[in-house]
Amino acid sequence: MRLVVVTLLVLAAGCGGKESSSPTAPSPAPSSPAFTLQGDPASGQGATWTYGGTLEGIAYDLQGILLKPQGGGPFPAVILSHGAGGSANVYSRGVAAEMVRWGLVCIATNYTHAGGVSLGAPGTLLEPGASQANVRRAHAVYEILRTLGYVDMRRVAAHGHSMGAFVTTALLATYPNDFRAASHTAGGVRTDAFAFGPAPPESQATSIRTPYQLHHGDADSVVPIASDRRLDSVLQTIGVPHDLRVYPGAEHNDVSNNPTVLAAIRAWYGSHGMF
Repeated sequence: MRLVVVTLLVLAAGCGGKESSSPTAPSPAPSSPAFTLQGDPASGQGATWTYGGTLEGIAYDLQGILLKPQGGGPFPAVILSHGAGGSANVYSRGVAAEMVRWGLVCIATNYTHAGGVSLGAPGTLLEPGASQANVRRAHAVYEILRTLGYVDMRRVAAHGHSMGAFVTTALLATYPNDFRAASHTAGGVRTDAFAFGPAPPESQATSIRTPYQLHHGDADSVVPIASDRRLDSVLQTIGVPHDLRVYPGAEHNDVSNNPTVLAAIRAWYGSHGMF
């Protein structure tokens, strides 16, 4: 495989759409970290990448995967976030194999709760799920998308499973203007009465402005469906377009790569301007 090293450049921020749910005023791009790509993102297996350097005073050491449709774009894109013990190469690659067929650029990185890979930076094993460290990692992935040259930054989505769903919720809350649509499986929020936990608190979710589709099995014993019902209630209260879909008898991982779930996500993205 050919090794390509790309120096990230500062790019002008894209304009937002006219709809209130459209991205408007994306956050600043990094000035100099190195993004190294190995392989062909348009191939069946996609490419792997590394990212190192400093962004807004924080040191990064990230690894991930990138898949894209054939052609020059511009394409819509999605940031994929894996659950506990998973990785970009395991969970995220499986979902990307389907989503790239929809015409999406699919990108993912490893988080602090990954298994079988190096820890990377920022963050430690004690900072899983919706931690600030993982939100920073996901935000760095967003910045990588801005430098690729074939991504329409007005059409970026976020999707995750379990701990990755927690990351997705916190990412949307932290950067509410960056995403056109979002989805997750087996996620949700915790009550503010609990000061700590891998799920984001209800109060943080009140900053979300992105249309959000939620999928959860009612037999989930890992992340109880009450967590997503809680998030559903928050989104209802703040008036964000959302859709909670409950799967009777489905356990935690039954919804993670389910064809019915993925078809619903594709339709959700289409109805909110991703395609």
